[in-house]
Amino acid sequence: MARPRYRGVILDLDGCVYVDGSPTEGAIEALRRLKSLKVKLLYVTNNPELTSEDCVQRLKSIGIDCDASEFLTVGEAIARYIYSRSGPSKVLIIAGPGVEEYCRRLGHRVLDLNEWEEADYVIVGFDREINYEKLTAGLRALLKGAVFLGTNPDAVHPGKNGPEPGSGAFIAPFKCMTGRDPIIVGKPSRIIMDIALERLGLSSREVLIIGDRIDTDVKAGKSIGSDTALVLTGITREEDLPKIPPELKPTYVFKNLYELVEKLYP
Repeated sequence: MARPRYRGVILDLDGCVYVDGSPTEGAIEALRRLKSLKVKLLYVTNNPELTSEDCVQRLKSIGIDCDASEFLTVGEAIARYIYSRSGPSKVLIIAGPGVEEYCRRLGHRVLDLNEWEEADYVIVGFDREINYEKLTAGLRALLKGAVFLGTNPDAVHPGKNGPEPGSGAFIAPFKCMTGRDPIIVGKPSRIIMDIALERLGLSSREVLIIGDRIDTDVKAGKSIGSDTALVLTGITREEDLPKIPPELKPTYVFKNLYELVEKLYP
């Protein structure tokens, strides 16, 4: 059997593997085919609410076989990035519970809001419990000199009943109040993508990046020099293709994961 052109794939989850909790057309069969060919899989998600264990539970519930080692969440990436910069650190988190969980696992001290003066880092992302106290604590910590980290810049993401505020909407007030831009760790940042390549043990040329968003998934793939595949099961639709700027055009466009695997892994 000839070796597959791409020895590994990095996939997005929402809009690529599933939509509204249901697998996209042919996704189960496509992922099973990739595993049978010994293609290395890594699911990379910007969702700050999830841990790898949460992701496993979600995929297994819709019939997709997987284990925790096949996931990289933005929460884990941020915790690892902080550790690589300064070892165990003091963090003020204004983001989902997945971020807090990984910060604790890596030995960072998660601060209470009234401990903002001690913060080495302020981490901001999607937070269902955002409130005035969090805005104030984050503002004061940043003005005191804490490093400003953002999970990802997406202002809006799809919800079950329509669009919902994304992590970028939670980052925006702090940018407005401080005049500072955060270091973005999740897609499309190269930070999370370099961690992903390290996890797979492959070079960027050996990996295909797959997702449903041009501004997140395709841009992330291009940041590391990988080929990219856009699937039309999520945010980007066929009518959007002519509007894609030349520098962000994907290597491939497929209607879904099944067609991708059918064409690239016959």
